[in-house]
Amino acid sequence: MRSDWTTLPESVTAGIAERVGGTFDVVPALGGDHAEIASTVTGPAGQVFVKAASGELGVQSLRYELAATRTIDRHPPAVLWHFESDGWLVVGTEHLAGPHPDLPPGSPDLDLFLATLTAL
Repeated sequence: MRSDWTTLPESVTAGIAERVGGTFDVVPALGGDHAEIASTVTGPAGQVFVKAASGELGVQSLRYELAATRTIDRHPPAVLWHFESDGWLVVGTEHLAGPHPDLPPGSPDLDLFLATLTAL
């Protein structure tokens, strides 16, 4: 379940501000349930997609994602930074604009999905 951005401790938001170049705007992600926090963060350094988790399962899931992303580093989104503070794991990745893939049978996104899996 997603949490509101305001639930993040100040140490976490300060760490994010440091990495995005100062003050920032936040737009929560509309979909997904992978992390407690998932948002597009826009600061002076540009846009970053930020995920954060503090629960045991969420943190472990983000750790797996970090490991997989490092292993498969030729496909976006690239991990730009990550840190831990006050029990939260925070990951900033390259922001990718666009919709989530539509994957029901017959979707044109399936061919692109298959090409990506083949490349991996």
